[in-house]
Amino acid sequence: MASSSSLSSASFNDYNAQLQGSALKATRAAVSLPADIPFHHSVHPDFAKEVDRCSARVLSLTNKLLHLSSTVNALASARAKGKARLEAQDDVVDNFHSLVVDAMDTLLERADIGLDEFLGNFKAPAIAVNPAPLATTQKKKSNGSQGRLDPALQHAAHLAKPQLSFNRKVDNSNHTAWVPSLRHKYNAQVPLGYNFTESDGEDASTSLHPYRYEIKHLSYPARMFTSSPPVPPKSFEETPFTWVSTPEDLATMLDKLRAAKEIAVDLEYHNYRSFGGFVCLMQISSRDEDFVVDTLALREELEELNEVFTNPSIVKVFHGAESDIVWLQQDFNLYVVNLFDTYHASRVLDFPRHGLATLLEMYCDFTADKRYQLADWRIRPLPEEMLQYARSDTHFLLFIYDNLRNALLDRAQSRAQSRAQSPSSSSSTPVPDPSIPPAHLLVREVLSRSEETALRVYEKERYDTEGSGPGGWDTLARKWNKSNLMASSNVHDQGSAASAQRAVYLAVHAWRDRVAREEDESTRYVLPNHYLFSLAERTPADMAALLSVFHPVPPVIRRRAKELLNAIRDAVKQALGPPGAASASVTDARVDQAPAATAMAVDAPETVADVAEATPAQPSQSLWTTVSSITASRSALFGPSLRNNTTNVLPIAQQSALLGASSSKAQELARGLAINRARFLEAAARIHSKLVIAPSVPSVIAQPDSAAEAAAAATGEDDQTVLKNEGQAEIPFIPASQRAAPVTVDDTIVVVGQPKKKKRKRVADKEKADTAAGTASPKEEGEMEAEAEAFDYTSVSNILDDGSDHEADLPNARKRPKHAKGSNASFYGNFPAPPKAHSQLKSGNQSRTFR
Repeated sequence: MASSSSLSSASFNDYNAQLQGSALKATRAAVSLPADIPFHHSVHPDFAKEVDRCSARVLSLTNKLLHLSSTVNALASARAKGKARLEAQDDVVDNFHSLVVDAMDTLLERADIGLDEFLGNFKAPAIAVNPAPLATTQKKKSNGSQGRLDPALQHAAHLAKPQLSFNRKVDNSNHTAWVPSLRHKYNAQVPLGYNFTESDGEDASTSLHPYRYEIKHLSYPARMFTSSPPVPPKSFEETPFTWVSTPEDLATMLDKLRAAKEIAVDLEYHNYRSFGGFVCLMQISSRDEDFVVDTLALREELEELNEVFTNPSIVKVFHGAESDIVWLQQDFNLYVVNLFDTYHASRVLDFPRHGLATLLEMYCDFTADKRYQLADWRIRPLPEEMLQYARSDTHFLLFIYDNLRNALLDRAQSRAQSRAQSPSSSSSTPVPDPSIPPAHLLVREVLSRSEETALRVYEKERYDTEGSGPGGWDTLARKWNKSNLMASSNVHDQGSAASAQRAVYLAVHAWRDRVAREEDESTRYVLPNHYLFSLAERTPADMAALLSVFHPVPPVIRRRAKELLNAIRDAVKQALGPPGAASASVTDARVDQAPAATAMAVDAPETVADVAEATPAQPSQSLWTTVSSITASRSALFGPSLRNNTTNVLPIAQQSALLGASSSKAQELARGLAINRARFLEAAARIHSKLVIAPSVPSVIAQPDSAAEAAAAATGEDDQTVLKNEGQAEIPFIPASQRAAPVTVDDTIVVVGQPKKKKRKRVADKEKADTAAGTASPKEEGEMEAEAEAFDYTSVSNILDDGSDHEADLPNARKRPKHAKGSNASFYGNFPAPPKAHSQLKSGNQSRTFR
């Protein structure tokens, strides 16, 4: 085989053929080797020397290849600092894949890419991603995240509110509307105040836009539809920078911007210590210079920027201008004509992400520190890091605009060509407007979307009682997944705990909005959202419980805690309903239905004056909050020993929720006492109806006092003197001191045993025989009936009387057999045989099972 030193382009083919043949022979030889190489290696010394020599040569070639691959492969070069050689058999077994296979795969991939580039199979993308570093931007400014932002920069609590010094005072009222207040309309095609509408169904709010006609009839410059090389931005050090905070600086900036063809604009906003929010900073960049305007120092003067912002020949490049357009109108009466929003361009180009940070990394290889996006931009003077971040938002934006415009034109042209080559494949796509060139379609789409953004009109935030707005109570409950607080929940039962929670939630939400407007603070500064739900779910009853919910207590809540607690209490009262009217009507109905016996058992006053004399003065208040204050000096149930728990000084309400206003406090007091007394009588009646100490007695019929009455009763004639008590009457509870002597009741002996049926049967047969023969006289029949009616139960044997002395004296007493001592037969009466005594020893027939 020729050596590598004599290898040339002419002999490469021969060398390649010999190399492949040698590799094939080596592979066949390796396959033909025996399986037990270690055994033959130890037995045959010559074979062992040859195998060792071949192994050393293979390892040497492998290490040379690894060294060569490390010079072109960054990954292998990094590994070369460690162990990147095969020293022994263990290295081949353990590290062969990571050292050899991965390195060869990388080399083959690079060779494949190089062949594609040489043959022309590889085409550069239309959108340049991470281009080569330009000479003007070799020194990059990368503000990578270094942890969390300093709290002093995120919320500067020590700063005074700058809106207090604005000439135009803040109006957060809920009943006033905002209208444009332009003093002069620059670049006007129709006069100021012209109301332009294209259709009857158009939104009335957008028709108030002063530049609506100019935006709808805009003629875009031709350069916006021409592909041209992007103009690379200068570095921060080479680009002039101006801090604009005085009217003189503003005039100088306007002179420079009038000559520009494209400008980039961005805003920094603050809405944490303000209800409506305000712009703190405005960044404007041209191709040659960067400007940062202090909008806290310049407010009404900035309306002059309409001369540039409404000029249709100057392209205004924003990124995500949905909010910026509204903020410019809110604070400065500024409007934008000829807007190009790079956010809409990234959407039309189907980028995976659409943020400004993504575009900066994609086109400019610049990483902005997004921590400062949440910084407090009211800080003056601005720290250097925040100022550089503000400049970066517009410094590269015109370069991004150039790349996006070219990409839109290139993609639209490619689609037009593919549509012309295969018209059948694009039959489902909409037919483009023939008046627009195919290459301009995507740019026109972006400009159309940008026009809709520029036509947005600022509207004051109003409190939506339905809760469906961006900050509405229903929207907030859905966002936090609070189903019982949503508008679609089925909580409608007045007096339930769920309805009380929802009432507290609505009340606190409305209270927070009202206080935020009065204090000119954001709603999340007055009361964060999680505290809003905590108050609804754990309704506080007093001030201590209210303050224990917050950790720590917000400053506004610390000053207006009593007001918040009163709002919560009012919401709970309304949710549970006015208890006075409902409870009074129910009490009156129950008292009217009370039984007469119960009413007589309680010594109740008859009139309001009697109630006033029997009961000390009580305040006329709602029972919902003062149930424990209802007391009486005397109880019909427990007597006069009831303690009087009334306090000496009690608050007396000026107006009663049940009886309304009264001309005299004495009348109000008497009415309240009468109601309380009636409720007490109702409770006593219900208790007495359950305290019955004797069973119900049958109805009693009066006996006739004379023979005439007896005759009338016998003949069935109705006599009014006969008293009939139909039904049953319950005996009411009687105090122990008023009870009569106890009535002795003759306890009836319970009969357990019965005479044997045989004896009864013989007597019954004898009676039947006498009756059939007619021998029985009427007298005997009467005696038999008398004996049957006056049956003597004492003659029946009973287990309780077994063995007593009086049983032997009875005339018809049955002679009971005497049992052995200790037998249990007497306990079981006159059964044929006593049960088996399991406790006795079994010997013969001692258990008396048989007779």
